[in-house]
Amino acid sequence: MHYNDIQSAMAALYHANENFNAIMEENGGELTPEAEDLESVKNALADLLTGEGIDSLGRWLKSKEDEKAMYKAEKAVADRRIKSVDKTIDFIKQEIGRVLRLTGQEKVKGSFYSFSQFTSQKTSFDAEALDDKFLDMVTEAARNAGLPASVDVALKTTAGRLAADENLAELVSVDTAETCKFTKPKKAEE
Repeated sequence: MHYNDIQSAMAALYHANENFNAIMEENGGELTPEAEDLESVKNALADLLTGEGIDSLGRWLKSKEDEKAMYKAEKAVADRRIKSVDKTIDFIKQEIGRVLRLTGQEKVKGSFYSFSQFTSQKTSFDAEALDDKFLDMVTEAARNAGLPASVDVALKTTAGRLAADENLAELVSVDTAETCKFTKPKKAEE
């Protein structure tokens, strides 16, 4: 049973219900042969919809859930591949940086690509230590101020803001890597 068939059966059941109710109202609730025929049609349509119709909709729903799961799985694989490629890119840039430093070159321009030395810095902070230090205190203050228990409190900041605070600078770490800047050739104009 296709979706259009289900829609048609639902419309037919709606109209059969309307006609049945109108006939019953006209006849003061008395079940006439015409009402009995409509009741048979209603029952047949209801059986069709709750049997084959529900199964068809269930198959359609299951296929869409499976399709969604497939896309999620493909996305997870793609995300892992992107992460792997990012690590390889970082490695290659570090190797080029090593070549530049070992050869004493600040910048090198090849036939197609050019590179220059660069020191990459990634600043981060220990969010768990920050939570350990302040989250209970902030949560208690928020509850005392009227924040309901159904709402959680979270601490949000940046490594730069923490580094500027002399009392919290110990939570910040800076990772450096000797790497390079990469200049690609210009794209050809079309």
